[in-house]
Amino acid sequence: NEWLYNESWGVDVSVSSPRLLAAMVEEAVSVGDLVRLLTFRQSQASLVELTLAPDAALVGRAIGTISWPTDSALVAVLREGRVIVPSPDAALEAGDELLLVVTAEVEEELDALLTETR
Repeated sequence: NEWLYNESWGVDVSVSSPRLLAAMVEEAVSVGDLVRLLTFRQSQASLVELTLAPDAALVGRAIGTISWPTDSALVAVLREGRVIVPSPDAALEAGDELLLVVTAEVEEELDALLTETR
């Protein structure tokens, strides 16, 4: 019923529990795959998640040295049960769950960046 809850009901972002659960299942099965968790309707942007694989090229790199695609923002890193606010000097580690806000146009470019291996 995600379609039902919209601006006419006073809802700016609807959250679908089944969609979130499905995304979590996908994430558990596929480390290294970009998973769309939530779409913001008014801005046409999405919250996406990816768990860095051990052989990912970004492992060990400082966040500030990475050329992130235009219209993408790293908003949080989840590591060992903690939420880490991204800072330019923080290095990424294998197993980090990256939460990013991106537009649909750059999802493919972001996926290529995050899944590149050494």
